[in-house]
Amino acid sequence: MNLLLISTLICILEYIVPIVITYFTTYLYLRKKQEVELRKNLVILKQEMASISMVDQFSKYAKLQRKYNKLEDTLKDIENKRFSNRRKARLFTTYGFRFINGILIMIFIYIYNNEPVIKLPKDILWPINYFLKWPTNHEDSISLIMWFIIARIAISKCAQIHITSNH
Repeated sequence: MNLLLISTLICILEYIVPIVITYFTTYLYLRKKQEVELRKNLVILKQEMASISMVDQFSKYAKLQRKYNKLEDTLKDIENKRFSNRRKARLFTTYGFRFINGILIMIFIYIYNNEPVIKLPKDILWPINYFLKWPTNHEDSISLIMWFIIARIAISKCAQIHITSNH
């Protein structure tokens, strides 16, 4: 029974952990005070530019325009750096977890290769009982390898249904 719960939890975590990682990386890489101040300055400069006649006071308008463009470029650079760092952190942690989870699955399969995850009543799995018990020799059982396959397929289908129902 413990093997069933642990193996199912491992498969569920494969889909839940990337969502949690996305949430935390989004939270960790929020806008900084510098970005907020730059946005406020951009709004103020835009209002100043709107209050000045471009034809009558061209030199003043051009100075404000250059200052606005410089602030906008600085803000874009800061945002791009933040998005890039967030993407790198998300990829590193997600694939790091998947690597560790894969190693854990291989260890479980190595240790519990001949152990059934579930033993069922006689002939309840007929005609696929030989397929589901592989590589164990226990009759009317489901092996760990087959349980991982079944659980991953079921969880991925549930995730697809959840995604399509939310859109």
